[in-house]
Amino acid sequence: MKASDLVGVPIEWGAALRDRRLFHPRGVLADGRIERVAPPDDGLPVPSGPVVGRLSKAVGVPGSLPDAAGLAWRMFAGPSGDSPWDVLLVTAGIGDASAVPNRLLLHPVTAWADTRYSSLMPLAYRGQLWWVRARLVTDIAADGLALDALADTLAHGDIDFDIEQACGSGDFHPLARMRLSEIRPVTGPEQDVSFDPVRNTAPGVCVWPQWLRNFRRLAYRRSREGRDRPATP
Repeated sequence: MKASDLVGVPIEWGAALRDRRLFHPRGVLADGRIERVAPPDDGLPVPSGPVVGRLSKAVGVPGSLPDAAGLAWRMFAGPSGDSPWDVLLVTAGIGDASAVPNRLLLHPVTAWADTRYSSLMPLAYRGQLWWVRARLVTDIAADGLALDALADTLAHGDIDFDIEQACGSGDFHPLARMRLSEIRPVTGPEQDVSFDPVRNTAPGVCVWPQWLRNFRRLAYRRSREGRDRPATP
């Protein structure tokens, strides 16, 4: 068995058994818009435009039980504005959320209120490394981490995020504002969005370092294959 199979096969079969993603198996998918607030040539080339966003629980524990929370969105970049760019973040950090070690530490949370998300891995762009983080600024007062609370909020209004970027170990600065405003119904796997931050990225932007990028490429591919196959060996 190849070394890649030692990693890929469990991911593929795990996705097949769940009949969905192995990680972040359930979430709330919504349409929205991102507006760049940073100067045009300052940092990552995040454009203003429509997005598809997804809020989820990493392990997928039921109901309102604690979990790491995920935030993903797809926007469109490139010269013609038709290159899909997927960004995946997860709740991370304890204490000083701006400290570099905290950008790497997955952090389970007990409620949606004031959740803070990190890219966990930096993005390489024009010879520099950039970190992305987000903070949920909409007041979601529901207790616990139930996905139904997000759906209920979107049924009556919007969910807003402040998006920030940091170069290397530098401080974070405002990058964009994102608003999710309308639930996108998902009645089957074919209607879901398969986010992949390695395959879908802006020109000149890539997840760093390369070895971890290769691992994530394999993991996302195996997860997709697992969702497309029956859950029997």
